[in-house]
Amino acid sequence: MSDEAKRDELKRILIIDDEKNLRSSLSEFLSLDGFECTGAANGEAGLALLENEVFDAALLDLKMPGLDGLAVLQKLREGGPSLPVIMMSAHGDIRDAVSAMKLGAVDFLVKPFDPAELVIRLDKAIADSLLIRMARLGQRLDASSSASTAWLGDDPAMKDILRLLRRVAPTPSTVLITGESGTGKEVIAREIHRLSPRAAGPFVPINVSAIPDTLLESELFGYEKGAFTGAENRKPGLFELASGGTLFLDELGEMPLIMQVKILRVLQDRTIMRVGGSRAIPIDVRIIAATNRNLEEAVRSLKFREDLYFRINVIRLHLPALRERPRDIAPLVGLFLARFAREMGRPVTGISSEALRLISDYSFPGNIRELENSIERAVILCETDTLQPSDFALKERAQASIQESSPAMRSVRDAERQAVIASLSRNGGHREKTAAELGISRRTLLTKIKEYGLS
Repeated sequence: MSDEAKRDELKRILIIDDEKNLRSSLSEFLSLDGFECTGAANGEAGLALLENEVFDAALLDLKMPGLDGLAVLQKLREGGPSLPVIMMSAHGDIRDAVSAMKLGAVDFLVKPFDPAELVIRLDKAIADSLLIRMARLGQRLDASSSASTAWLGDDPAMKDILRLLRRVAPTPSTVLITGESGTGKEVIAREIHRLSPRAAGPFVPINVSAIPDTLLESELFGYEKGAFTGAENRKPGLFELASGGTLFLDELGEMPLIMQVKILRVLQDRTIMRVGGSRAIPIDVRIIAATNRNLEEAVRSLKFREDLYFRINVIRLHLPALRERPRDIAPLVGLFLARFAREMGRPVTGISSEALRLISDYSFPGNIRELENSIERAVILCETDTLQPSDFALKERAQASIQESSPAMRSVRDAERQAVIASLSRNGGHREKTAAELGISRRTLLTKIKEYGLS
């Protein structure tokens, strides 16, 4: 790794405190954990540094000559609540802590404090600040011209999909979209249609698994008058209705084998025949298919025709699960929050860092669809202008709590706790040596010490 890349990885901390020894000792300690520290001896010097440099967080002393910590906080708030600030004080007055929090401080530490505790709180403050900034980015994107693809996020895999989507859209090629349920396959299909020369034509979606096998053929191909009991008039099918546009076959992997043969013929001949008809009807339609099944496995188990698989799998877009792109959760939260607040006329303008942390720690087995539904529900139930953890009902978290309290999970945690205690004892409490012996990072060790209530 280059020196420039290493510098980019460092988290920059501004320490504003009139005690030189404290600034030096904190800087030395924090540098061991990957922080780059800059000191300022008073509030005026700290504000001057903030005007010219970018920091990830600030440690701010409450009592200083000249501008005290609360005055500095007030000026920072006037410039916008962007920098996470942890207030430090030698006096544990609850009124000071309340005043600091009202002015935007994210935490309050009473001197003297354990530097290891400071590391944990700094990590959390910086992570929460990043989540909030990303959520605000999502809210801004909701009102921008790029909102149609903003939900794709910033994950490298999604950026690759967007690039491929833009290259594929202008072509007539068949596209296969794969991914778990709720990852946005239909949204991708609509975006391909929107960017294609067929955008002025219809986009016709059909969920194959939602149509009974006995009705699927007539739905897709239509039928002639008298083709079966109840067929009193001729009815065009979805292939005809999508003429000049795009037909989206969702859940293609659930299609029965007998229909797969007929779809293959359509792709080869570009014609259809209505049920009960005798004349081949030319069609002008682009087909986009999607499935959450493993089609390769379905081919091997003879549940999906190999020739249709090769015919449909011309261009393939695979959408990763939301749990595989955690950096995109906060922007999506902001995007959905802004949209639902606007559509429902609700005065919800933001989300708390605690609620964002709750969402970010959740695995979302239902992917983007579940996240979207969770935000919609929270916006409806929220009683303030900011979404709180209590506005969400994420069932998996309750299940995880039950699992953690099970005998098996407790035994694992107890074993881990004893291993940390034993290693600390062998190394005389030396954290770097303990971390090296356990094969974990120093920061992970500090987290474990905090988690298990060790000193």
